[in-house]
Amino acid sequence: MNRAIDPRAARAAAQWLVRLHAGPLTAAEQQAFEAWRAGDPAHETAWQRAELVCSTLASVPPALRQAADGAPQSPQRRAVLYGLAGLIAAGPALWLASQSEPWQAWRAAIRTARGEIRHMNLPDGTQLVLNTDTAIDVRFDDGARLVVLHAGEIHVGTAHDGAVPARPFLVRSNNGAVRALGTHFSVRHLGSVLASRTQVSVSEGAVEIQPSQASGAVRRVDAGQQGSFDDRAVSALTPLAPHAAGWLQGVLIAERMPLGEVLDHVARYRYGVLRCDPALAAMPVDGIFQLSDPDNILLLLQRSLPIRLVRRTRYWISVEAV
Repeated sequence: MNRAIDPRAARAAAQWLVRLHAGPLTAAEQQAFEAWRAGDPAHETAWQRAELVCSTLASVPPALRQAADGAPQSPQRRAVLYGLAGLIAAGPALWLASQSEPWQAWRAAIRTARGEIRHMNLPDGTQLVLNTDTAIDVRFDDGARLVVLHAGEIHVGTAHDGAVPARPFLVRSNNGAVRALGTHFSVRHLGSVLASRTQVSVSEGAVEIQPSQASGAVRRVDAGQQGSFDDRAVSALTPLAPHAAGWLQGVLIAERMPLGEVLDHVARYRYGVLRCDPALAAMPVDGIFQLSDPDNILLLLQRSLPIRLVRRTRYWISVEAV
């Protein structure tokens, strides 16, 4: 979608994005929204671009939440609306070109699509699994075995290095490096471009985390532990979440998992916006769900829980109370 977007239509689309993210529309608002889209081809074009922006950029949903929670005339809300309108008018391609990490992810040699899980072997025999929407580069040389994680999540099962001397195995994110100590572990990119974090979960062995801007802050993470880090520090470590590695078999295993958390997982495997009514977010969910069919997961949840799926558009679904 490379056509030019009318600036006025882009501003209106940004306002509708914020309003839709704030909660269910009233009947009058729904009618006004549909009338706006149908009233001018430029409006529909702007709205399609707005959906594309929302489904593509990880940093947009937090901005929408901030704007939705802000006062109507607050500087914060105006700034978010202005930024969203600019993204809608310019398109994700221009945004990607102006941000180093998303651009590097776009250029990465190895990628998975939204909803795809891929297993592969590296030259040294290390087993690698790429989760949905993941981008990496692999760089082996005489000094190190390096995987650069630009976006998404990987699971690593390291192999013994046949080189002499043995080379360290490293996973590097934009927050720092994770060094394997003979192990099975996962590394996931969290947050947005402006506030990124990296999560590490260790199922066997141990790893060492080195934040990029804190040379003395190395932290060891042993089997059964998880934590996250930014450029300067590592968080407190916590026990590994039950069934955290279920995605390796393509399943989401929920045992009294809050509905909001379930939907956060599902959203990673489908395009578009998936919004949950805050009043329902704590509702416990039990089940084993196939991640290869996220829309079917939503239907199963609707059949088993007192919720309904409200489809605002093809790419915008709200989960609301019955």
